[in-house]
Amino acid sequence: MKRVILTPEFRQFLRALAKPQRQEIGRALAELEQSFGQPHPHRGLGIRPLRHDYYEVRIGLKQRLVFLNAPDGLVCELIGSHDDVKRFLKTH
Repeated sequence: MKRVILTPEFRQFLRALAKPQRQEIGRALAELEQSFGQPHPHRGLGIRPLRHDYYEVRIGLKQRLVFLNAPDGLVCELIGSHDDVKRFLKTH
């Protein structure tokens, strides 16, 4: 099991969201922490490799969470739409 790491920027973004959205993201992060590296639970979460060590996980129908699989844990980088993810990948 790898731990989830929230960067200060990511935490700041979360604080700006409504409580129901934060709760949904919190549930997704808890499931991610428990199941990353186990293929069967991956499928239910919608974890998908992007490039290099970056992955995305679905949060609802329209949002994606991008994280980096680093040696010390899963570093959360972005929450956004499909287009936001594409823009993020162009710069990373």
